[in-house]
Amino acid sequence: MANILSMPAINAIMGIPFMGAAASAVFRAPLLRYLTLLGCIDVSGPAMAKAIKDGYAVGMNPDGIAGIFKCNHDKEVVFLKERKGLAKLCLRHGIPLVPAYSVGNSEAFNLWFDPFGVMEGASRQLQTSLFIYWGRLGLPIPRRVNVTLLIGQPIQVTKVEDPTQEQVDALHEQLLCAMKETFDTHKAALGQGHKEMVFV
Repeated sequence: MANILSMPAINAIMGIPFMGAAASAVFRAPLLRYLTLLGCIDVSGPAMAKAIKDGYAVGMNPDGIAGIFKCNHDKEVVFLKERKGLAKLCLRHGIPLVPAYSVGNSEAFNLWFDPFGVMEGASRQLQTSLFIYWGRLGLPIPRRVNVTLLIGQPIQVTKVEDPTQEQVDALHEQLLCAMKETFDTHKAALGQGHKEMVFV
């Protein structure tokens, strides 16, 4: 939700039009689908490639639904270690990859999901998140916390029509290192100095 609502602000500072890439389920959800009027596309590769060709900068949350089930209050866990599609997309189109990370999201709510992976498996099948969450007063209202979007230095990418696995791996590793460096640089100022970013 915070990522979708940040899009008008990102558009104001980017200098080029920006679109967020959201899970397919967002476009079907009764209330959430209206937020897509702020400028969203489907997170599929072809839809993102078309937006890029049309001159848009595209942002996404690359750990998706699976990332929710890795979330905890002690560490910033990012489910991205083996998800390399974004690196491949950037190589194929020769577009810069900008590392970004939203700090504070994991403080807004408490989450509960079963330890057996049933809810996670069902969420993946249905392409929507199934878990129990609560915030202020035990209600589904977020706690008053600062949510800060950190944006790192762009990683310049040379276009490769058919990138090798080694090229994809190298760019993906650059992204992970840049995300961690951006987080580590600012975490103390944001009251998150005790946290470590971990990629799984």
